Amino acid sequence: MAVLQKIRNKAGLLIGVLGLALLAFVLSDLFSSSNNLLRKFQDRAFSVDGDAVSTGDYQKRIEQYEVFHEFLYGSNKSNENFAVESREKVYRDMIEEMSIDKEADKLGLSVTPDELSELVYSSNISSVFMVDQDIARMFANPQTGQFDQAILTNFLAFIQDNTPVSSPEQRMQKETAKIAWAYVNNKIKYQRLKEKYSALIGGVLFPNEEEAKAAHNDSKYNADFIYVTQPYSALPDSSVSVSDSEMKALYDKRRKNFKLDSELRTISYYIKDVTPSDKDYAIVENQMNTAVEKLKAATNPAAIVGEYSSTPYYDVFIANTALPADVKNFIQSANVGDVFGPMRQGQSYVAYKYVDKTVAPDSIYIQQMPMPMGLEPGVVNTIADSLINVVKKGKDFEVVARELWPEAGDGLSAWVTEIQLSQININKQCFAAAKGDILKLPINGQTWLIRIADKKPAVPKVKVASIIIPVIVSDETQNSIDNELNQFISEYGNIQDFNKGAESKGYALMPNVTISPSNMNLQNVPNTRSVIHWAFNNKVGEINKFDLTDKRVVAIITGKIEGDYLPLSEPTVNMIIKDELIKDKKAEKMIADLKSKNLTSLDQYAQAMNGKEDSVKFVSFQTRGSEPLLNVYSKVGQANKLEAPLKGQTGVYALYITNKTEDAKEYNADLMKMQLAQESNYILRQSALYVLREKMNIVDNRVKFW
Repeated sequence: MAVLQKIRNKAGLLIGVLGLALLAFVLSDLFSSSNNLLRKFQDRAFSVDGDAVSTGDYQKRIEQYEVFHEFLYGSNKSNENFAVESREKVYRDMIEEMSIDKEADKLGLSVTPDELSELVYSSNISSVFMVDQDIARMFANPQTGQFDQAILTNFLAFIQDNTPVSSPEQRMQKETAKIAWAYVNNKIKYQRLKEKYSALIGGVLFPNEEEAKAAHNDSKYNADFIYVTQPYSALPDSSVSVSDSEMKALYDKRRKNFKLDSELRTISYYIKDVTPSDKDYAIVENQMNTAVEKLKAATNPAAIVGEYSSTPYYDVFIANTALPADVKNFIQSANVGDVFGPMRQGQSYVAYKYVDKTVAPDSIYIQQMPMPMGLEPGVVNTIADSLINVVKKGKDFEVVARELWPEAGDGLSAWVTEIQLSQININKQCFAAAKGDILKLPINGQTWLIRIADKKPAVPKVKVASIIIPVIVSDETQNSIDNELNQFISEYGNIQDFNKGAESKGYALMPNVTISPSNMNLQNVPNTRSVIHWAFNNKVGEINKFDLTDKRVVAIITGKIEGDYLPLSEPTVNMIIKDELIKDKKAEKMIADLKSKNLTSLDQYAQAMNGKEDSVKFVSFQTRGSEPLLNVYSKVGQANKLEAPLKGQTGVYALYITNKTEDAKEYNADLMKMQLAQESNYILRQSALYVLREKMNIVDNRVKFW
């Protein structure tokens, strides 16, 4: 029995050890950064009331919008500004969609598939085709600029046609069109849902009898004024003082005006341009001197230009009037064979050689007809010769071209210059041909018929060889700049010394700048989003140097702003609150000063206020766009009575009502209630989505990922 008990005890110990090992394995797997569940929990680009959008789903929507935009406007892949704008647009769209989905679900609002179909195919077309500029453009008639149902119908027929296509280009075009339509279809759905929600909210207010009577009384008086204004700017800000307690009291009243959508950061930074050194310029100047000597001796400048210049040599004649100003000035007093330069121009050195001159048309009008591809050369030649014979027998060249390529539209004819035709190596043949000649030319492996339909009158033209050598920042120069900035970070890399150090070094310091996660860059400097990303993912006091292509940014995180509202210490908030208090204090001071003078006429006020009389007519309580003070006194003021001095929005006023009339129309309760309902309905519709978004708990984590 003792042996058996000993075995049991050891077994219990073994089970305990195995259990601990198993628990450790489970926990290590759970908390591993590679764990899928943990990654999923962390992967929250943003959320609305707890419902998160992953970075993957966010990126898919961005890509959908980019495809839509590319389908509509062409490629945008190299446009950094567009990439930034698309992220923000998609974010706003998704936040709005998620917000309204949540509210619509509570209210029982939806858009059924049948309703969605009706908004596309029936006469009850979705308003998105009119209110969304991009979508409106997509289905607009080119002649009228207005939405065209036929264009929409043809587009849908194209993407729904399941006929197999052999061309990769056609397949890609159809796939792109389908993605673009998915974007449009989603817009249609949410536009309709927004309309339903706004209509529901807009109809919740019903004016009562008291409101209708008050509105009638407000609208029945009209007044004509003569007035004088003493603007608040007439007094310097230093003439009044504002205490900290007054600032805090007003801030507490205005706090909701400064609501925060996200955390903020404050950073101090400076940007240093990375430019060539004197040594870099000297090296390129020596290269250019050598190039110029070779250019002077060369009979064929193409080889020299190819060896030294960043731009190719174009063996074409250019009209004197089309030359850049510096080349035109050189040509006017030079002879063929002369060389101008070298000259430093911006961050480059330039030189020109006057190669040749002539008198010839600046441009010619060509008509084009490409031959079908994929045929044997002999067959292509036979077709081309047959078409030339058809034209020679009297049929219009352009008519034949349109019959062969009906989808080309107006793209088969154009005015062109020599330099344009040189891109496809047909400039010499075309400009040497006579008006009316038809040429059979190879262009990029395809046979084309080119007819010289017209020529501009002959003008002086020249052939110029240009050598342009940009001055590139050398590795030595870049290393010198980086060493300088690294030394700065070593000496002044803390919050206490950073600003003082940057100023002492003469850097263009931007101290304590407040940034938000939605900022795309600093000072509109491209490619500085990395600084924003860094600032929100590091601690206060961290300092870093950012290497851009032609700039360096040195930044330090000086603070973070958390909570629901911007604090009074934030410079923008402080300025707004202080400006309002200063205006109020100036009004008090001006009014007290004017009252002490016992003025009794508008003329006296004009002299005391150093102003001149002005006038305005037909002001009512409901007149929009005027000084609110005039609205009030159009109702409560008396005719032929001086009202002064009065605090206005932009200054202190002295008013005199020269005429006041009362509309004799009878009170119509139903009409007035209807008008008030329409006004409130409009206001509620306009603000409904904004208010809905404000009540949602939106957390934007995008800056952690991008």
